[in-house]
Amino acid sequence: MNKIKEYDLPSVRLKAGLYALSKLSAAGLTFMLVSLVLLGLPHHNGVPEGWPVSVPYAVYAYGLPAALIADALLSMFRSSRLGPSLVLYAAAGFGAGLWLASEQGGDTQTCGLYGIGILLLFRLAQLAGERYPLLLPVFALFVPLLCLVLL
Repeated sequence: MNKIKEYDLPSVRLKAGLYALSKLSAAGLTFMLVSLVLLGLPHHNGVPEGWPVSVPYAVYAYGLPAALIADALLSMFRSSRLGPSLVLYAAAGFGAGLWLASEQGGDTQTCGLYGIGILLLFRLAQLAGERYPLLLPVFALFVPLLCLVLL
């Protein structure tokens, strides 16, 4: 008889859940840091001057999918070093900025540069979350809500 391999399904679910939590945490930390940096700029209906959309919309609607694509490419290339991951995240950030500019009508070069900055900050926030996993729920859930209420 053929023996059926038993896979450790709870472990797979746990890894997938922690990955999703780390992505949301990185997005929350990025949202908080970008909001703090742009706090001094004048805002019009929640959109900073020079930006085509609001900061949470830019981070969650454009930055998060670009980061997921960059992670998929990193896992395809099986690279875990910091240098190639930052280069891939910068390319994904430029692509996210171009995507935002094409949909929202912003300047392509400016949006591309903002996208690079946001995605590099996203990657560094993800690395910080991997280093301190107890802070993941805080930055995934509470900090974005607090930023939306206060800012």
